[in-house]
Amino acid sequence: MFGSRALAEWVRQGGAPARAPLGYGLRSRWHAHWFELNWRTQLERMPAGGRPVDPVFILGLWRSGTTVLHELVNACGGWAAPQTWQCFHPSTCFLTGPPARAAAVKRPMDQGVIAAEGPQEDEFALLLLGGLSIYRGLIDPRRLLECADTSWSDDAGGLERWQEFVRGVAAGGGARLLLKSPGHTFRIPALRRLFPQARFIWIGRHPGEVLASNIRMWTAMMGVYALWDCPQDMVRRFLHAAVGACSRVLERCLAEMSREQMLWVDFEALQTDPARVLRQILQFASARAGRSESSLGADIEAALSSVPIHRGERASMPDDESVLQLDRVMNAARRQFGEGEG
Repeated sequence: MFGSRALAEWVRQGGAPARAPLGYGLRSRWHAHWFELNWRTQLERMPAGGRPVDPVFILGLWRSGTTVLHELVNACGGWAAPQTWQCFHPSTCFLTGPPARAAAVKRPMDQGVIAAEGPQEDEFALLLLGGLSIYRGLIDPRRLLECADTSWSDDAGGLERWQEFVRGVAAGGGARLLLKSPGHTFRIPALRRLFPQARFIWIGRHPGEVLASNIRMWTAMMGVYALWDCPQDMVRRFLHAAVGACSRVLERCLAEMSREQMLWVDFEALQTDPARVLRQILQFASARAGRSESSLGADIEAALSSVPIHRGERASMPDDESVLQLDRVMNAARRQFGEGEG
């Protein structure tokens, strides 16, 4: 992945890549030069206005169902969501407009399909813009734990360009901003400061299933993007740290947030009764541009007919205290923020 000067410099700090294609260093510098030039030009032409104050964030650990939930909610209409072509070309997307032809590819880790004009995880835009994204570890797995330590921090630093990017996504249409990134899960305190009227939807899945699926995901993604081989057991060490960090941030949500600010959704409920879950989410999020309460049922039916929900694989709970603690905190969050609880 080629991005900003900050990302290129971070990659170069790792030394000579072991798996880089021919001429990678030259190409990286060339892309970084034009990235910065295009970004400055884009900022100058971007419509004036402040960043949105009330986005809706879809959160949860990787492989918890955040992607399918994002696609379903977006398909109900009335949202401004970053699209794949924007997230992977954040320095030019507001200059060029969408691609001339629709395109789609299979995801590296599962049956999912990535569409150029489909809703996408804005973490990729943050990464390419030079932000302190945990996805830097996909490029240099040797430094994955270093990237993770930064991501667990309660610091909003490094989000300035990302804020301009999401402002551009939301500009002009008047629709409410819908964002999804598992990385945002660990940024909730910072995001609440930046967006005081934001609402958060946390989707939870059985921790054993999440861990098993994450090992496959991170391994597959590194196979596509890594410039160095992943050290043995690095992914497992990272996931152990992620579980602990997830417990800590969720405990903070329990202490500091209300039911008006956060909604808990179970991945299993999304599979078994998706219409009810979507209705619950849309009522929690309230206003959707151009959509009335009377259209809710039709919007949900249209979304469910266009977005498949794949069944998750069953897995047992690992005998690990950090995983058991996360399961306990998730149960508490389900009681506090889930439907019909309180």
